[in-house]
Amino acid sequence: MADSATVNSKESRQTETKKKKKYRMKPVLKKTLRQLLIFLISLAIVAGFFVIAVREVYERYIKPVDPEDHTLVTIEVPMGTSINGISDILYENNLIRNTGVFKLAVDLSNKTNKMQAGKYELSKSMTLDEMINELMTGQVSVISVSVTIREGDDIEKMASRLVNDYKLKFTEAQFIAEAKKIEKYEADFPFLQDIPEERRNLEFPLEGYLFPETYYVYADSDPERIIRTMLREFDNTITQEMRNSAEDMEMTVDDMVILASVIQNEAINEEFTKVSAVFHNRLNIGMRLESCATINYVLEDKEVNQITLTKEDIDTDSPYNTYKVDGLPIGPISSPGEAAMAAVLDPYVEYMDKEEGEFMLFFTLIDPEIGLHAFNSTLEGHNKDTLKYSANWD
Repeated sequence: MADSATVNSKESRQTETKKKKKYRMKPVLKKTLRQLLIFLISLAIVAGFFVIAVREVYERYIKPVDPEDHTLVTIEVPMGTSINGISDILYENNLIRNTGVFKLAVDLSNKTNKMQAGKYELSKSMTLDEMINELMTGQVSVISVSVTIREGDDIEKMASRLVNDYKLKFTEAQFIAEAKKIEKYEADFPFLQDIPEERRNLEFPLEGYLFPETYYVYADSDPERIIRTMLREFDNTITQEMRNSAEDMEMTVDDMVILASVIQNEAINEEFTKVSAVFHNRLNIGMRLESCATINYVLEDKEVNQITLTKEDIDTDSPYNTYKVDGLPIGPISSPGEAAMAAVLDPYVEYMDKEEGEFMLFFTLIDPEIGLHAFNSTLEGHNKDTLKYSANWD
């Protein structure tokens, strides 16, 4: 009996304990549910604010400037432009809403170093990703044209070449008119400030400084853009060493360009230094240059480079005519190349030695097809060679 009572008593206590635990769990469950509900409500509120914030950020900083405006805007990204520069260009053209967001988008896309210089047509309806992808393709929207300005071209020949050979979208007269505006370019190209005042009132004060080279320009480039490109190339070509060498020879950079332009039009590359020696010798002893190229520059028909000049040609009244003016002509007669300018600074010394070498003062053309010259130290020898080779000139 005792054992049976004990068992019943134990079972009764266990049942009572379970009831108490059951009743104790209800408040805990309520509290947990309450906390979970509060958390979910808070999460919903935060999520709502987050959605609103994201929408606000998108509307203010990321969304295309005008999704409905598909008008193409032409922009140019110059060579060497940083991502900061690109973002500024886009912002200035009202193509993006915020420069910082654009830079962040580029950085997150890992395309910072893949942007390409060029000229592009973008629109306000484009997304940031679309603009980034466009700018990294390297495929410019505006066609570029390869144009070659030849060594020895003067400004009028350049204008003709750019318009007639390369079909750029301006007239010869517009290019020539722009090439007269030296004051427009002086601030950006200080070397132009050394051009003498007497030449600024002449027809082409920039003659000689539009550097001959092959350029890649946009098909819709205007004369100003092309002239600035040529002046920049000139500045890059004339090194400090060249400037120092000119100064050592008591020449200005302008003097160097003038003499180089004459050499460029008198000889082929192989003879630049020899012709340079002759001209230096003449200048050093006060003898006139008497260059036919300087007369051809002022003749009305510049397309015909006359080998044999008439007395009337030689008597042409012009500050460029070195048969009549002492020293250098008033200005360059064409755009010389780097080789011609180097020849001015490093003439053929064997032709400049009065004591042991030959002191050359004359040269005459042997054959127009070849371009080589016969050099002489005496007028007698020069006249004999002229008579000998003049039959080849017809």
